[in-house]
Amino acid sequence: MDSFSRPKDKDDSPKRPEETDSSSALGADALSINEVYPERTKKETSFKSFDKFDLQKMSQVSKILEKRTLERKIDEITGQAHLQKPDQAIEGRDFEQSLESLKTLLKKTLESLNEDSEESFPLTQLERNAVKEATQSLIESGSIRDFLSNSLYLAFLYQYLGCHTKFKKTVQLSLSIDPNNTLVQSVIEELQELNQLQRSSKESQNYADVKDNSIAPLSKSALRKRIIELGRGSIIVLGDLLIDELLEGNPERISREAPVLILEHVATTNIPGGAANTANNITALGGKCHAIGVCGEDEYARKMAQMLERHGITYDLIADNTRPTTVKTRILSKSHSLMQQLLRLDRIAHHSINESIERKLVEKLEKAAGAHQAIILSDYKAGTITDTIIETCRRVSETNKNLLVVDAQNRFERFGGCALITPNQPDTEAALGFKIDSRESLQHAGSLLMKLSGAKSILITRGPHGMALFQEDKPLFELPPFNRSEVFDVSGAGDTVIATMTLALVTGARPEEAMALGNLAAGIVVRKPGTAVTSQKEMLEALDSTDLPF
Repeated sequence: MDSFSRPKDKDDSPKRPEETDSSSALGADALSINEVYPERTKKETSFKSFDKFDLQKMSQVSKILEKRTLERKIDEITGQAHLQKPDQAIEGRDFEQSLESLKTLLKKTLESLNEDSEESFPLTQLERNAVKEATQSLIESGSIRDFLSNSLYLAFLYQYLGCHTKFKKTVQLSLSIDPNNTLVQSVIEELQELNQLQRSSKESQNYADVKDNSIAPLSKSALRKRIIELGRGSIIVLGDLLIDELLEGNPERISREAPVLILEHVATTNIPGGAANTANNITALGGKCHAIGVCGEDEYARKMAQMLERHGITYDLIADNTRPTTVKTRILSKSHSLMQQLLRLDRIAHHSINESIERKLVEKLEKAAGAHQAIILSDYKAGTITDTIIETCRRVSETNKNLLVVDAQNRFERFGGCALITPNQPDTEAALGFKIDSRESLQHAGSLLMKLSGAKSILITRGPHGMALFQEDKPLFELPPFNRSEVFDVSGAGDTVIATMTLALVTGARPEEAMALGNLAAGIVVRKPGTAVTSQKEMLEALDSTDLPF
């Protein structure tokens, strides 16, 4: 037997009502809230002063925004205004002149803010409402203290939401009371310090806040669309295909031959493992997958082919008489509802495939590449991924405009030029020689791995610490795990991540969205025993239960 395959089918291919103006302490010539935000509805309430701001309005904007703390910090400083000495207070201007001059400046600032579309991402409806109410409060300020308090709060809100240009403009408005006023500067310093503490809070981190100014935030609506689109992806998986064989038995007694347990055989199940599990995850999500790999000339070769076909995976298997078909056999004892693994037996060859097998794999890859959008190289140290295979994948992906993605455990320097590598944290630490135990060490590890591998992007999966995405010319992007507590078995979760991310990328998702979907999918499969997969339906259901904004 030289090789056998299941070729792909020929047709496979990849108005809101206006609100009446409210009265303003700034006079008839000032902008109303409806002019600044014409889409505001009657149902949306305004607040008259900073002190009366309803905390519930902001509770969903961020779980870590402590309104009372912010309010107290402002009060502690602005409350001292009347005690300032004349040379420290607003010199040369009485109250009325000050307020009048601020009216004109406020009008210009609001016009500028309204015209400014600097944000590279849209705010959620809740966030827009919070900005509207903060602006209304500023417009209705009736004293210098209220003006200062409300302008600083609006500045803080803009900075918190990542609207940095608007933040700077609002800060300038606050400083306009007196450019050299140490009072205002102290308030701003306090707010910036508080904002930094809030952003770095890990215990109360909100997924919607995990963003850089250059990165659009994640939302359920956008990810829901991306999940539905996963079925349009078509991917080649080339690598170490293997069978996870589960031998299940009921415990009977202790053997007389040796102090070992005797099991009475109940069932044998073969499920995709290694690169085959990556392929299985792709088809389970509705995508199309063509697997290319090596098998032995043994009984398990046919079982491999049948298993792939059963899961809707087309394939090219090259028979190699120098190695067995890779099989990991787990012997399981079942007692009532409890399943316990007693032993694992591996049939595997670690030596690299020879040149003859390489040529046959190259031929199959070149033939299939034009009909697919991406190539995943899956290295489980079973000898399939040689330097020749890697170089061929690089060349073929460039010729056919395929996305080249790598799942490997070591020797990352081999994969220069690939689009994405997805190592886990232990493999990353082993490759670099140090522990990742802080954000600084994580940042350092990502930078070194980018240089070492020459990859365009790297995703480090960090188990209970979530994921970290490194990209060329972009800041580090992190996500905590969507599923923190319901972890049953992490086997194969990395295969789920790379399959989901690759499908997402080839169907139009941004890298950050693809990362989020990989995170979501992994959070589902770790709830299941053994090597498992998920579906679009499960992902949509899980997405609804996340803390992401709509």
